[in-house]
Amino acid sequence: MIKKIVTPVNVIFLFWGLVLVTFSESYPQYTRYFLYASILFILPVMIVNLVKQRKEDKQNGTIKFQSAVYRIIFMAVLLVIMYFITKQNHI
Repeated sequence: MIKKIVTPVNVIFLFWGLVLVTFSESYPQYTRYFLYASILFILPVMIVNLVKQRKEDKQNGTIKFQSAVYRIIFMAVLLVIMYFITKQNHI
């Protein structure tokens, strides 16, 4: 069971979170730029993963790609909702 929890992706996300917390405590003025860099780093990884899933779907007849796209759309909708909930008018 521990092999399913401790995967390379989970370890990377753990270290990313620890670096984010450390970076935001040490250099709070650069936290936004760290997050922007994180987005730029994760997008190519995500695209490569989706291409692999699509190839696997064509070969095996599975629906991993479709479910991954649905998860992405669901998370995008949640992020937009959270943005509008937490949006503050700073004038």
